[in-house]
Parts: sequence; structure tokens; C-alpha cells
Amino acid sequence: MEEKELEQTNNESVETITEQNVEETAEKIVEEPTKEPEPMFTEEQVQERINNAVESRLARERKKLDREYKESLSKYQELAYLNQKGLKAESLDDTLNKTREFYGKQGITYIPTNDDDAIVGKAYAEEIISEADSLKELEDTANRLSNKPNISNREKIILDNLNGEIESRKRIAKLESIGVKEDEYNSSEFKKFASQFNKDTPIENVYELYKKNTDVKPVANPGSMKSVPGKEKKDFITEAEYDKMTEKEIEENLDLIHKSMSKW
Repeated sequence: MEEKELEQTNNESVETITEQNVEETAEKIVEEPTKEPEPMFTEEQVQERINNAVESRLARERKKLDREYKESLSKYQELAYLNQKGLKAESLDDTLNKTREFYGKQGITYIPTNDDDAIVGKAYAEEIISEADSLKELEDTANRLSNKPNISNREKIILDNLNGEIESRKRIAKLESIGVKEDEYNSSEFKKFASQFNKDTPIENVYELYKKNTDVKPVANPGSMKSVPGKEKKDFITEAEYDKMTEKEIEENLDLIHKSMSKW
């Protein structure tokens, strides 16, 4: 009898423990709901991550370029200092002129590679043209270059580009005096026609012949007399242009900037 009572008591205890476990498990399920999956990044967050990555890359690239530039500059500065002292020159220009003269007698002259002078000269001419406030300012700059002794090949290219711009502006002014606008002068048709004549031929005479042959009317809408460089694909960026660049422009022109810095 006692054994039956003991067995019944044990069974009741097991059932009680089981019920308690079920209740506790149910409570945990209620207290700890299933975790929702983490939301995906928003478009703004994705863009922010991309911008941060780009900024980081640009910062590393700038540091690298700046380090390389400073290393090269220090060597050139030392070389210039030693040459100036050794030649007893008064300035950097004087040092360069004496060096050219000395080595020129030995048949040694500097020959630019990969058309560096043409690229850099054209770029600097475009920069001078874009920043000039008047035709007179351009003429003064061209005169200083033309009167400079021992002008370098690069400076000759700059001078040629400046003279071309000066001549173009003078021609435009002459045409405007007879009612012809700049758009007409810059048209491909007129340029093709004018290319048949000697540059010494008065532009007014050229236009009169052009008008008779094509029966055109002057364009009424005037354009700017100042040429706008940079519309064509550039193959060189000057230091001044680099300083004015936005972050986006720097990112888009990293390779060209790196290449150009070696020529500054």
C-alpha cells in the first residue's frame, strides 16, 4: 500500500515539473520574440559609404603625389642652388641661361620628350588667355616674352598661342566694326573660306568675298570675344587649374593630374 502511494506521489511530482517547464518555456517565447532581420542600408547610407571611400582614396592619392612632388622639388632646388653658386649667377634665369650657353658650346641642348613643351606651353597659354582682362593685357604679356633673351622652346609655344589669340581678337573687332558678330567669324564655314587667304589679307576683305560667294547674312546674336579654353579634352592640367578644382573634378582627372604634376 505504501509502495502504491509512493508511486502515485512520484507520478504527480513528474507531472507538476513537466507542467512548470512548459509554462516557463511558453513565458520565454512570449518574452523573447523572434528577432527581425536587420534592415538593409538606405540609398543615402550607401551613397555616404561610397563618398567616404572616394574621399579616403583621394586623400591617399594626394599624400602620395605631394610626397613625390616634394621629393623631386628638393632635388631640383639643390641642383639649382649648386649651379647658381658654381656659375656665380644672379638669379635662376641667369643660371639657366649660363648653363644653356656652357653646354650649348659642347653641342648639348635640351630636347623635350613626348611633346612636353607643346602640351605644357599650350596649357599655360590657355590659362593666361582665360585670366586676361583685356586685349592690351595679352599684348603686354606677349611683348615681355618676345623681348626676353634666350627664350625657351616652351615659352615660344606660349608666345605663338598668345599671338594667335591676339590676332583672332583683332580680326573679330574689325568685323564687329562693320556689323559682323563673333559667331559668324567662328563658324566652320567662314574659317574654311578664310583659310584660303594669306594672314596679311584684311579680314574685312575676306568677309566681303565670303558674303558674295555664300550670300549669307551676318549673325545677329553676338558671342563673347574671350575664348573659352577647356572645352576640348585636355591633355595637361596646370598647377593653378588644379588648385581651383572641385573634389569631383580631381577624382575624374586623377591620372592626368599625376602625369601633369611631373611637368610643373
